[in-house]
Amino acid sequence: MEAFQGAAGLEVPGVGMRGGLGRTILTAFLVLAIVPLSVVSWYASTRHRQNIQEEVTGKLVTIAALKEAQITRWLEEQSVTLDDPELQDAVLHAAGTSPEEIRSLLTTLASQKGFEDLALVGPQGRVEWAGDATWENAAVILPLNPDSFALQASLNPSRGEGIVLVRPLDSARWPYIAARLTGEGLVHILEERAGLGHTGEAYLVDRWGFACPQNRRITSPAIVAALSEQSGQGLYENYAGTPVIGVYRWLPALGLALVVEQTQEEAFAGNEAVTTAVIAATLGVAIATAAIAAVVTRQITRPVVRLTESALRIAAGDLSQRVDVASRDEIGILARVFNQMATELEALYNDLEAKVAERTRLLQQANYQIQRRAIQLQASLEVGQAVTSILDPDALLDHVVRVVRDCFYYSYVALYTTDESGDGLVLRASAGEADPFHGARVTGESPGTVGRAFRDGRAVLESRPVSIKVGPPLSYARAEAALPLRLGDRVLGVMDVQSTQPEAFDQDDVSVLQNVANQVAIALENARAYALEREAAERLRELDRSKRRFLANMSHELRTPLTNIIGFARLMLKEIDGPLTDQQRHDLEIIYHNGEHLLGLINDLLDISQIEAGLMELEFREVDLGDLIRSVMATASALLRGKPVVMREVIAPDLPRVRADPARIRQVLLRILANAAKFTDQGTITVRAWPVDGEVRISVSDTGMGIAPEYLERIFERFEQGITENGRRPDGAGLGLALSKEFVEMHGGRIWVESEVGKGSTFTFTLPLQS
Repeated sequence: MEAFQGAAGLEVPGVGMRGGLGRTILTAFLVLAIVPLSVVSWYASTRHRQNIQEEVTGKLVTIAALKEAQITRWLEEQSVTLDDPELQDAVLHAAGTSPEEIRSLLTTLASQKGFEDLALVGPQGRVEWAGDATWENAAVILPLNPDSFALQASLNPSRGEGIVLVRPLDSARWPYIAARLTGEGLVHILEERAGLGHTGEAYLVDRWGFACPQNRRITSPAIVAALSEQSGQGLYENYAGTPVIGVYRWLPALGLALVVEQTQEEAFAGNEAVTTAVIAATLGVAIATAAIAAVVTRQITRPVVRLTESALRIAAGDLSQRVDVASRDEIGILARVFNQMATELEALYNDLEAKVAERTRLLQQANYQIQRRAIQLQASLEVGQAVTSILDPDALLDHVVRVVRDCFYYSYVALYTTDESGDGLVLRASAGEADPFHGARVTGESPGTVGRAFRDGRAVLESRPVSIKVGPPLSYARAEAALPLRLGDRVLGVMDVQSTQPEAFDQDDVSVLQNVANQVAIALENARAYALEREAAERLRELDRSKRRFLANMSHELRTPLTNIIGFARLMLKEIDGPLTDQQRHDLEIIYHNGEHLLGLINDLLDISQIEAGLMELEFREVDLGDLIRSVMATASALLRGKPVVMREVIAPDLPRVRADPARIRQVLLRILANAAKFTDQGTITVRAWPVDGEVRISVSDTGMGIAPEYLERIFERFEQGITENGRRPDGAGLGLALSKEFVEMHGGRIWVESEVGKGSTFTFTLPLQS
């Protein structure tokens, strides 16, 4: 078939153009077949590998838990053996003999009980007697309380320590007995290979990197993580550089890391066969799809080309074109629809002028409706603005009736609200002349439109001619609409609208008017709520004033007797009235410290009350911050007794003097240092002071537990406290940092905190320098 040029300049396709659609469909078939199959193949292989990994990881987690339980049970058995009264009596019985007899007896008892060696430990944690004389004078870890035991572990055979178990002993000279455990039981537990396959292994690593049962120093990413007291699992390379699936965890009871691993080669051995089978199946399906797609494409493209030729001829102006397609599939349906469309197009072209006139009339009508709706929406907008800006109900209702009457050109608009009983309506606002007039009150049983709208809770429409019986017949109210002021399931009133035009209200008008009525109902409820809220706010302010007076009075009343309690407790602790027993001294110390804590809370409450009442006054004078910081640090150092925490100061040598209230600045520093001491178990607490940009900055940094991000914004608020690691709130009322912030800001400075969980916190505040 040759190409030809139509009247419109469109080229009808010849034979050479018919291959494009076929190639497109064939390509689409292949893409739709191969891409999903490839994705499914990849997903199946990956998912199978993930399932294998999850299965092996779960097995290794179970083995690790079993190994940990077996090790724990082994340690408990060793502890029970060491705690045997007969063993301890035998050890104490030998205490008075010669050194050779003591060492011989300790060696014999260790052999009988299955220990590598036994030793007597002095109060300072030094080995005084041992079966192996080389162990004597070595330091061991002591248990924290009489009912527990201490454990220290070293897997380095050259150190000669091994796993040492320490238990309390009922002796004043040797209060502890220590046993060096043999490693056979631990090695037996680790070398048990049940569930680990041919390449799996389990081993322990101490803090120095020595492993058991390897008896050498090893390292890997899992070992480094476990020695950092972390637990985890995943794919990585082990200490030999072999890719493995592993599970690692930290054993705090032993102070060792437990690692259980299996090589990836053994774990994923079955995945390769599955991947090969899936790829072969994908290639077979792709070849079959290509053959089927070639046949289907040829059947589709032939009638489509004929449809294209006819469509181009119609576009060139030949409206008599029809397509002869006899098939009953979608192409045949398309051909019949094409022929019907061509017939209708020819008829439409012949009757185009009439169609244009009809469409013009409809557009004019639609334009009128749009303009009318715009006026209605403008009225609704004005009512909405009044609802949000006018809080007086009477002024609001007067404004609404005027807006509705002027914008909608109605003869009369009235608003009724429920009376005190809730059973009737009272006229609150109106605009225009009513006909008929419903009166200032409408009962709930009234048969009129207003009464029915109030009872039924829905819009009521009436259209009727009504003549005016009094005066000249100037107008007639022919249509009326009563719309309820609904708020949820309640009806707060009725809006009555009257017009002199018959059938003046259609559904659009009713919808807009009902929307206005609903806005009025919301406004009335908002006005009532505003009045209640204003009354409640006044009552809350009065309650707040009463609360402040109560706190101030109660704090003053409590401080005097509490001061007496603290004073008498201090006198009794000095034993002025006579000696005390240990229990009495312990009880009095508890009373004294709790009294001091309670007195601090009361003083904080008094400071808060004075600040809120505006009675807090500062006594400004020249202050040497260096001396003040050192004095506070000397006081706060008592809070760190028994803790491995070092307190340091870094004070700039050129630190200028500031004008401040030294008592209040001392309180701020002491509170921050007390918090740092409370939440820092080891490390350092550093106090810094330096001048910068016309102010002095003082910071307190610690290496404690840190503050969670969700508490950083609220930590300076009153009665706000963070959460400790065990999920509990710390002692105190949460006023210390709030008062510190108040005192700093009263000096013209500012205070803030920077913190990261697990790494510590830094509190910084500033004091302005004199200009």
